[in-house]
Amino acid sequence: MPQDPSKLALRSTLKAHLGKISPHELECASALATQHLLTSVAPASTILAYASFGSELSLDPFITAAIAEGKKMCIPRIDWDTKSMSPVVITNLDDDLQRGRYDIRVPKPGLTMVEPAQLDVILLPGLAFDRAGNRLGRGAGFYDRFISALHHAGHRPTLIGVCHHAQIVDSVPTEPHDHLVDRVITELGPLDPV
Repeated sequence: MPQDPSKLALRSTLKAHLGKISPHELECASALATQHLLTSVAPASTILAYASFGSELSLDPFITAAIAEGKKMCIPRIDWDTKSMSPVVITNLDDDLQRGRYDIRVPKPGLTMVEPAQLDVILLPGLAFDRAGNRLGRGAGFYDRFISALHHAGHRPTLIGVCHHAQIVDSVPTEPHDHLVDRVITELGPLDPV
């Protein structure tokens, strides 16, 4: 399926911007976002996070803190053949993750999978979000398919987008299969869709 040209253009612009973020800026922004995330997910017990890479806000400090608080933390296991993902429980970032395709950290084999219906919160990466809760992903559609399956099964976990504040744009081009997030967390704090 051909991609929307407006999405391609926005992805290109944002990838160029993210490439200019220094390691120090990334570390500081990630630490601030962690505090906002911990507050936002306080009532949740089972959370699907993601292993950030590149200039994405790092969820590593958040994941470590959430595990210490007794939360069940999951990272997606990606099946590239079926274009699907499954939540896998991790208890330690260093011990439970390995490098996978595109150098993305993924759960090691043999770790426990969680029934998707047990998820209270899903943290979603994105290249851009707008104030209406629209998300621009990287184009593979893993999260949209996963969330569609959950909704079809009658389960609606809280969806929280995570990004740098500079990734909040006026408008994200959308398609019918795209899902709105309930909240966006940046280093400056939470943004609830309006």
